[in-house]
Amino acid sequence: MTITLKYFGLIADITNTNEELYSLEKSDFTTNDLIKELNKRYIGLQNISFAIAVNKSITTTAINLNNNDIIALLPPFAGG
Repeated sequence: MTITLKYFGLIADITNTNEELYSLEKSDFTTNDLIKELNKRYIGLQNISFAIAVNKSITTTAINLNNNDIIALLPPFAGG
């Protein structure tokens, strides 16, 4: 199963990319599982907070990921 990860702002700086394809080895992979793996892969992510959007919908709970999902990691942003 493959998902697309999109990174913005400081997160793109930490990962050195704006987007990458990510292969999932198990079918019951959740957003929490993804964050754990990304924290291991990109140590700098452990020190910042960010929101997660799955297919353009921000989620605050762990949800199961599916093939071809698009996951965006969004840094905090200020409005005005």
